[in-house]
Amino acid sequence: MEQNLELLSKISENLGGIPPRSPFSDYNIFNILEITSKEVIICRFLADLLNPEGQHGCGILFLKSFVQQILKIYSMSDLLLSRTDVTKEFVIDNERRIDIVIQNSRFFIPIEVKIYAGEQEGQCYDYFQYVRNARLVYLTRFGDAPSEYSRKQKGGTDLLPLENIQCVSWACDICRWLEKLTMQLHEPLKSMINQYIDAIRAVTDQREQKLMEKNLKLLYESPDSFRAGIEIEKSMKTAKVTLMRLMFDDFKEAMEPIALKYGLELERTFNYYTYEEQCNEKFYDGNPSTCPGLNYIVKNAKFSPESIQMWFRIEVEYNLFAGIALFDTSAEGDIDVSEGCEVFQITEQMLEQAANYINQDIFTPVNWWITWCYPNGKRRDGYYEDVPDFKHMNSSAIRLVDPRNRKNFVKNSVENFEKHILRHLINTQ
Repeated sequence: MEQNLELLSKISENLGGIPPRSPFSDYNIFNILEITSKEVIICRFLADLLNPEGQHGCGILFLKSFVQQILKIYSMSDLLLSRTDVTKEFVIDNERRIDIVIQNSRFFIPIEVKIYAGEQEGQCYDYFQYVRNARLVYLTRFGDAPSEYSRKQKGGTDLLPLENIQCVSWACDICRWLEKLTMQLHEPLKSMINQYIDAIRAVTDQREQKLMEKNLKLLYESPDSFRAGIEIEKSMKTAKVTLMRLMFDDFKEAMEPIALKYGLELERTFNYYTYEEQCNEKFYDGNPSTCPGLNYIVKNAKFSPESIQMWFRIEVEYNLFAGIALFDTSAEGDIDVSEGCEVFQITEQMLEQAANYINQDIFTPVNWWITWCYPNGKRRDGYYEDVPDFKHMNSSAIRLVDPRNRKNFVKNSVENFEKHILRHLINTQ
C-alpha cells in the first residue's frame, strides 16, 4: 500500500509539471467555428489538400508528399498523381462511408479517420475489401491500431491482420508533414495551413503523450513500482464506474422537483439501460458503450399504439447528454433486455403525435431520440471540454470526483436540460 501511495504521489507531481495547453495562435478560424471537434469537417479540409484539383491551387504538391512521406509509396508518377481522384465520404455497400479515398488506375487507398468517434463493428474489415496495391490507412490522434471489434468480419470469423493496416497519427505524422510543406507555401495558404496545424494540436493535446512518457519511466524504476502500477490499474475501472454511479445518484436527487414540475415519473418497470445495471466494468471493455442512463416517463403523453411511451432520459454513451426519446413497451427486447425496446426509427406519425406534447420547433430526430442536448446546452454533435467524457476521462469527468464540484455540475446540467428541452414540453400536466 505504501508503494502504491508513493507512486500516486510521483504521478501527481508529473501532472503538475505538464504545462497547460497552448492557446490558439492569433485568430484561428477552426477554433471559432468549433471545427476542431468535427471529424467530418477536419477530414474535408485534409481531403481538399490531397485533391490535385483542390481549391488550394497547388496541384499535386500535397498529394505527392503525402503519398511518399506518409504512405511510403514511391511508384506513383506525377502523371498518375495528376489523374488521381480524392473523394471524401466515399459511399460503399449499405450506405457506409469511407472518410477519404485516394484512387487511380493502379491504387485504391481508403483512409478511415478516428478522432473522438468510437469504432464500428467490422468497419476496418469491410473497408479493406476495397483496397488495391496498398494498405488500409487508419488515422487517429496518436496512431493507435484498431481493435479486433473493427478488424473482425461482422457475423463471421475472418480477422483482418494488422500488417494490412497502416496506422497514422494526427499528432506526429500529419503535423510534421504539413510543417515541412509550409516552407514551400505562400500567403494566405501558408497561414491557413498553420491554423490547421494549431487545430490538430488542440485535438491531439500532446500533453497526454508527454505525461505518459514520464509515467512510464516511473513504472520502470523498479519491480515494486511496476507491481504498484498493476495494483492501481486493477482499481481504476471500479473507481471510474463508481464515479458514474455517484453522478447519476446526484442527478436522480436533483431531478425530483423537476420531475414533479413537468409531469415526469421515474421509470421502474423496464429498467431499460439504467445506470444501476449498466454502470459496470464492461463500459471500459471496448465498444460499444453500455449506455448507462436514467429514465423518466412523460406521464400524460399518449400515443397510438398505446405501447409507445415518451421518455426523458439522461445518458452516458461516451459523453453525457440528455433528451426526449420514444420507447416501445411491446417490442421484443435485445440481448440485455427481455421485454421492451427503444423505437429504432421514429416515423412521421410518431412525430405528429409527439408534437402534441413537445414544441416541434426543437425536433432533431435521430434513432429513438426526438431531441437532445449536452449538459452545457450545446446541441451539435461533437466534443466539448466542459462535457464529461467517461470513456477517456477528460478533465470535466475527473473534476466530478470532488462532491462539491459534482453537485454544482449536476445542478447546472439540470438547469440546462430544463432550459433547452423540458420547458418546451406542453400538455404534460
